[in-house]
Amino acid sequence: MDDCLAIGSIVNSNDHMDYTVEIFNETDRERPPEPDECGFGQPVFVRKTVDGDEYAVMGVIYNTQLVDPDQGRSGPRLAQSDQKQFTPGYVEERTTLAGVALLGTARITEDGSIESPNHKIPRWTLSVDDIVLNCPDGVTRTFHTGEQGSLQLAYMERLLDIAGSLGAEVTLALIERLQDLFSSEEHQRVLSVLERDVRWQSSVDRGVMR
Repeated sequence: MDDCLAIGSIVNSNDHMDYTVEIFNETDRERPPEPDECGFGQPVFVRKTVDGDEYAVMGVIYNTQLVDPDQGRSGPRLAQSDQKQFTPGYVEERTTLAGVALLGTARITEDGSIESPNHKIPRWTLSVDDIVLNCPDGVTRTFHTGEQGSLQLAYMERLLDIAGSLGAEVTLALIERLQDLFSSEEHQRVLSVLERDVRWQSSVDRGVMR
């Protein structure tokens, strides 16, 4: 957790679980993120210290938007008309904004790893200018590992709701990532069942996925 790439900073929130992040560019960082390091479905986290303990507030990028202030931003939106507006208070140059949905928390240990992953709604809010970091695959795997090595995705229904019309797609992107991280037959079976359920529910709700 100590050497993760900073990909942006929080500029706005839509609610307790839904944040807008301004992606760093060459003027912000000597090493800005590459497109594949801050793309759709990328797991991210923010470090947060609470009562002397350090936590990782885990999230996932579920949308992006290009902003050019010179062209006016009277009503920019995450995507389609049924989704919430981006309303950052200060964006003065061309930039990329990302929508980040929170997934849960984990405690950061002294050696920089995580423990006690929790997929409940975080009790604490994040702050403007909090740094959002790219989440390594190993941390993503640990965050999704429950007791006795079981697989956990307790945030799934909440993510589908937060991400709106892109909820199914970002959930499937996470499932695909987890299929690469978990090799056991049991884990693969659970992920396959979840994938089928998400695809089926999406087709029932909107008729846009097959």
